[in-house]
Amino acid sequence: IKYPTGSTPLATRDNPKLFGYLWPTLFPYGVGMMENDEVHSNDDIGFRHVDMRTHVSHLLQSGSTRRFQTHLSFIFVVGNLLQRRQTSFNAKLAVKRSWFPRVEHLLNKISESTIKEYSEKLNKNPFVRPDTEGEKAAAQLIKYVNYVGEHVPGSMTEVQSMREDMFSIVNCNGLPHIFLTLNPSDTNNPIAQVLAGCDIDLDQFFHNLAPGAENLERSTSIAQNPVAGAKFFDISVRNLLDILLGTKRANQKGVFGEVSVY
Repeated sequence: IKYPTGSTPLATRDNPKLFGYLWPTLFPYGVGMMENDEVHSNDDIGFRHVDMRTHVSHLLQSGSTRRFQTHLSFIFVVGNLLQRRQTSFNAKLAVKRSWFPRVEHLLNKISESTIKEYSEKLNKNPFVRPDTEGEKAAAQLIKYVNYVGEHVPGSMTEVQSMREDMFSIVNCNGLPHIFLTLNPSDTNNPIAQVLAGCDIDLDQFFHNLAPGAENLERSTSIAQNPVAGAKFFDISVRNLLDILLGTKRANQKGVFGEVSVY
């Protein structure tokens, strides 16, 4: 494959050809690329826009060859692109109401050129001291402004939201009676191996077992297919809540009785 090189990075948004450049074996001839609005099978049929997250989810859960699931870089690169978009478009700056006058006073001292010059200084030396009045105002402004990443997985906002949910549950229903940690073993469960594409005869599952070699094969199949591991964890947790704890039963009762909240 002949691919040109250069010093200018390609855009990751509104550039569907990028996916064909990155993974020519997954999208041969550029067919099936995400966010590609130029492809129409029939001009008489209206085109339906499919967002990137939905398209990727479909690719990771379809296909008998599981080539998207087992690809070495597709999941990680696409996950990084989606998280960068969430961080860029769902990020906000939050300030306490009592600090509004101070923040307004500092913002009036900061210009666009000051932000650019001070950012370049910080990139070269994170411990550099501000020199001009605008740089001092920018350094002081950081103390009053918080970065809020809304709906960004793993962000402090998500952690804070989960913490507030827990506090609300405790205030409404009291302290929990049971703390439970679930750690499903995907390498030792035949269901996970079936999800990973292994041909397992469950009727003869315990015949001719080779503990050492088989454990290596099971671990390898799960490591090569992280989607199968994620599906197995989701199935295990849902079955625990729905069946063992009885949250989806008609009488709402499980092995610990009726669960009020979880």
